[in-house]
Amino acid sequence: MPERRLGAWLRDAEHQMNFEMNEFARPYGLTGMQMSVIDFLSRRGAADSFQVDVEREFHVQRSTASVLIKRMVERDLVTRVVAADDSRKRQLRLTVQGQRLVPIITRHLEQQDAKMVARLTATEAQAFRRALRNVTRWGKTNKEDA
Repeated sequence: MPERRLGAWLRDAEHQMNFEMNEFARPYGLTGMQMSVIDFLSRRGAADSFQVDVEREFHVQRSTASVLIKRMVERDLVTRVVAADDSRKRQLRLTVQGQRLVPIITRHLEQQDAKMVARLTATEAQAFRRALRNVTRWGKTNKEDA
């Protein structure tokens, strides 16, 4: 039997991670992607966040990000406010309801990360993180890595 391709392993791992995220998110009335956006915005702290930041972080098209954010606004998870420096832009901010979910989401994502490396030694876990980081940088120039 031929050795399995790395891409197949990555696809299966991503599928498993997304499945678990969606299962965890469902009782909160969220999707795994909405959970990820809440986590992303919370980790950015005081930095201004815009739709384009969501597009870049999650590698989604503008239309996909727009629908995602629209639904999150409708669910009172985020707000869109006019940016102080450019009235054409809308800054994204977590609402009080969105902020309440941050510790729950953070705890889940930390547990999910721990599961991924649970059977690895510390050295293997470090190598795994480095390998994933390198894979995500394929095709990017040094300028984009900075």
